[in-house]
Amino acid sequence: MQKRSDFSDFQKGMIIGFQAKGGSISETAEFVNCSRAAVVKVYRAWQNGTVQNQRRGKCGAPRAIDDRGERRLRRCVRADRRATVEQLTTKMNQGATKSVSQSTIQRTLLRLGLRSRRLVRAPMLTAVHRRRRLEFARQYSSWTSTEWRQVAFSDESRFMLHRTDGRWRIRRETSERNHPATIAGTVQAGGGSIMVWGMFSWHSLGSLIIVEGTMDQYKYASVLADHVHPYMRIVFPQDDGIFQQDNARCHTAASVSVSHIEFCSVSCVERYALEEDDAHCVFSLS
Repeated sequence: MQKRSDFSDFQKGMIIGFQAKGGSISETAEFVNCSRAAVVKVYRAWQNGTVQNQRRGKCGAPRAIDDRGERRLRRCVRADRRATVEQLTTKMNQGATKSVSQSTIQRTLLRLGLRSRRLVRAPMLTAVHRRRRLEFARQYSSWTSTEWRQVAFSDESRFMLHRTDGRWRIRRETSERNHPATIAGTVQAGGGSIMVWGMFSWHSLGSLIIVEGTMDQYKYASVLADHVHPYMRIVFPQDDGIFQQDNARCHTAASVSVSHIEFCSVSCVERYALEEDDAHCVFSLS
């Protein structure tokens, strides 16, 4: 005599059909070769709309981590984004009636889309920075492309002479560990760096100069006099150009403001309402 869980879809249909036609429970059980209790359960499940298909697809051991466990694992990850698989496994096994392995945790994390990724590098922003950025965005949100064409963007950017951030990836065999093509050379103190300043607009590229040492207010005032103002005169002869810069201290110094006032008939300055500009327009041009 078959169990209810072993019924095929056809056999369940036979039970439901016999009962729907007015057959008795005993007649149905004798015809299908099952118990009276199985007939009652199958027919009742059909009436309630919970009749299941054949269980062939559910063969095998159940998952070690059910839906509730997945939700708990997701909460553990959000509570500590830097937790390793080993640490997450320890947390999941605390107070659990059945422990799970690290490989199970790893597979579950991948199934949930919680892959291990690199941290995104971005400037450290305070509440004041965010508020000023929002104010800047709202102030110029209605500008059209025609208006932005009148803006000359500028920025400084520092470039490492040797790549030492460790982000390169290669493919090699185990025996090729010390092969010259698989080694990233290192130098003391990072190998040094250079700082460049540049500007551009929709109309034309501007100067790209190397800054000796660190940009201070005096060097920046020289850059304005030697490069910015000549560029603004040539590219915007109608004096309708806007020179845009970030709020670095060397840009907002009093001596720099004086140099702008002296040339106010040539260019107009519009500063970002930011403490740190992460657009890096010069880096993008490189």
